[in-house]
Amino acid sequence: MPIYEYRCRTCATDFELTRAMSQSGEPGPCPTCGKPAEKLVSGFASKADYTVKIPAKAPMREPMPAAKATPKATGKPKSKK
Repeated sequence: MPIYEYRCRTCATDFELTRAMSQSGEPGPCPTCGKPAEKLVSGFASKADYTVKIPAKAPMREPMPAAKATPKATGKPKSKK
């Protein structure tokens, strides 16, 4: 069963009730003064500030040093003996 939030107009008490969905539109009895209370729009369902936290970028690494060029072989290839 869903949880509904209520506020009593008489004593300004905020409270929650677990009720069947068929009872969602009915006023809820205030636990403090017993008077009927109005159902509130849930803060959880109505918040439009859903934000996604994106981790900060990792610091960039220093570029790798250039590979040393190997000298090209000149001359004749070595012969096998």
